[in-house]
Amino acid sequence: MLPPVTWEAGRVGPPSEGGATVVSLLSVLLRFRALIIVLGILSGFYAWYQSYSSPRRYTTTASFMPQGARAQSQLSGLAQQFGLGGGDAGQSPSFYLDLVESRSLLAAVARREYTLRTDSGVLTGPIDKIYGIRSQNPTVLRAAMVDVVKGQIQKNANPRTGVITVKVNSRTPEMAVQIAQNILDEVNRFNLNRRQQQAGLERTFVEKRLGEAQMELRQAEENLQSFLTENREFRSSPGLQLEFDRLNRTVSMRQQLYNGLAQSYEQAKIEEVRDIPVITVVEPPELPIYPDPQGGMRKTLIGVIVGLAIGVVIAFGTHLVTVLRRDRESDDYVEIAQLSREAVDDLIHPWRLFTRLFWRPRQA
Repeated sequence: MLPPVTWEAGRVGPPSEGGATVVSLLSVLLRFRALIIVLGILSGFYAWYQSYSSPRRYTTTASFMPQGARAQSQLSGLAQQFGLGGGDAGQSPSFYLDLVESRSLLAAVARREYTLRTDSGVLTGPIDKIYGIRSQNPTVLRAAMVDVVKGQIQKNANPRTGVITVKVNSRTPEMAVQIAQNILDEVNRFNLNRRQQQAGLERTFVEKRLGEAQMELRQAEENLQSFLTENREFRSSPGLQLEFDRLNRTVSMRQQLYNGLAQSYEQAKIEEVRDIPVITVVEPPELPIYPDPQGGMRKTLIGVIVGLAIGVVIAFGTHLVTVLRRDRESDDYVEIAQLSREAVDDLIHPWRLFTRLFWRPRQA
């Protein structure tokens, strides 16, 4: 095992009682101050250059809120009273956050037509043409287009108000606005199609149930008509009066059920073809005037700190190697040289490392 190496007053010697002193550490830093400062300046300059040479980006913000679902039909209201559902989970903010980032919606956004003004003219087409994405495989091309759009989107929701905010960051302000607007359009289209499909399924169900209710109403009316035909003076008999009241209540109940189903059927037919927007745009996307801040000062400061840290590590490493080379016959140097040769041998022949780890020769 190597004994600890200590620096005292700028020199290496045997371990002292106090170990490395502040003066010895400071002497190493002062001796290599030029290297440390130069590395800090170079690293900071590189970070500054990378920050200001990177393309400028623009961010636009759009927010929307889904409109409440249409008034519940009598059937859905009755089902909700008995705990059989009726809530619309598709109206929650979490659902729309997942929808905005879904690959199907982003693929539809990427396939829309965009217009970008360049120095050579106006470029029009989907995302793959605008960003120069090329692939012979349609699946790979679609995935690349979705990844490009997804990488420019940030979204969040306000749990208190239910407002969903979408931020689009792009290299040009025109593309940022167009992508954000297309996201709003696709969300509205998805929501509209979902409601139309739901209304179509409900219309089919109510239409079937309406036919059954009409037959039940007709049967109840026929029963009442037969009773009145056979018992013209039923009011003088308590038993016949009771039977009349029962048949009359059945007809009234069947009539109310039929009227409710007929109303729901007409409402479902209207919802099936309704094409008005089903989201409320709280804040439409606007053309950003200024580019996003690039954080040049922050990145430069981080680069300087990293460069200084690297310089300090190199300084102490160089000082340690220099001191060890002063006395090539010292035990420390001999052991370090031996361990270095073994480390190089392990890199060249890695199986020998596992052999030494899992196999020990027996002592004679």
